[in-house]
Amino acid sequence: MKLSFSLVLVTLAALGAAQGPARCSNIRVRRNAASLSQQEWRSISNVLQRMHQDGLITSFGAAHDRLFNRIHGNTCFFPFHRRFLIEFENIARRYDPNFTVPYWDATQSYRNPASDPLLTSTALGTNGQNQDRCLADGIQANTQLSYPNNHCLRRNWNNGNSISPWYAPEIISSYIRSDTSLSRFRENIEYSIHGAVHLGLAGEMDSGYAAHDFTFMVHHANLDRLWWDWQNAHNSFLMYDGTGSNGPASIRDIIPDDNSVPFGGSTVESVMVLGFGNVCYTYDSSSNPPQSYPGSNNNGVVSQQRQQAQPQDASSSNPAISGSSNVSNRAIENDRLQRALGSSDIDRFFPGLNGGTSALRRRAYQEKKEKCAQGKPLTFPDRLTPEWIKMHGFDPERVEMFHNNACQIVELLNNSTYTSPY
Repeated sequence: MKLSFSLVLVTLAALGAAQGPARCSNIRVRRNAASLSQQEWRSISNVLQRMHQDGLITSFGAAHDRLFNRIHGNTCFFPFHRRFLIEFENIARRYDPNFTVPYWDATQSYRNPASDPLLTSTALGTNGQNQDRCLADGIQANTQLSYPNNHCLRRNWNNGNSISPWYAPEIISSYIRSDTSLSRFRENIEYSIHGAVHLGLAGEMDSGYAAHDFTFMVHHANLDRLWWDWQNAHNSFLMYDGTGSNGPASIRDIIPDDNSVPFGGSTVESVMVLGFGNVCYTYDSSSNPPQSYPGSNNNGVVSQQRQQAQPQDASSSNPAISGSSNVSNRAIENDRLQRALGSSDIDRFFPGLNGGTSALRRRAYQEKKEKCAQGKPLTFPDRLTPEWIKMHGFDPERVEMFHNNACQIVELLNNSTYTSPY
């Protein structure tokens, strides 16, 4: 009798451990930062000033710096930064209940990042000034910091008065479509748009304590949005493969934290799905959270079987898969890619688009050698610097391989009839 009772307790405990997080009763929306009004930027500035006065901006910068080697270069990159932003957002909402971290779609101005409307004196601020490159305008103007030493909040664009080109939406679209594992997608993102924005702004942003700068938050909100789009594109919400912060990745892993920004033992699984548990937000340009926790049965019990990513095709419920947040241009991008590329190129770089099938698409593909792309060609992205690669412990040869793949996408599209809508 005692044995049977013990078995019942063990069974109930196992079911409880496999129970998915509850769905959020209220889900806030993270908006494109480009859509914010001047009043909304002033409200964000007010919150940041108050958080800074209370030492919280310093805490986030220090925590990110101290955890640096555990949260980059492995699959923990995505869940850590998702949890990090949730903590920042939740603390900020103590000062303003309406506060939500917006996202910065850095693909929209990738050709000339310095011209981005967000890098102005009324939003995120411009370039740093004087010898110390202190940020003298924007929502964090003239901020003085104490970690790791006394210094001003710095901004030091990597090309003097301009910023080297970032990554085109079409390159990110290719990553979202073609990467069937999270570990591969993480590499593509971390070696591309993640590093490009950090290095382009530089100053505080190319340091381990980059989280001092609010551009860190809006940039990583965008990377989180791209992860959520990848999860939806492949219907793969619980995939967590490759290497985690402490060895082989498991959704049961505890997300690394620091005592200055504690997470209370949050697991990777607790942040995998937007709209559940403590992940009570979504994005204005992305799919809404599912109605029930993915991988669970009617009783809410989560299956322990590893999900396999399954790319959606162009006839699915989410046909406009793209690296851009511009919903109207997504459909245009997808249609033009189908018309401009042959089946082999589609299968390699944009699987699921089914290009080169109709007579119209075949004709466009046959013409590609006779007619170069009209409009502005895509620009080639800059390489990560050797210092950045070393700082993150990346394999230089692997980083170069991924960069060459991005350049192949640019070359392919520029030598076809494709015309970018961006």
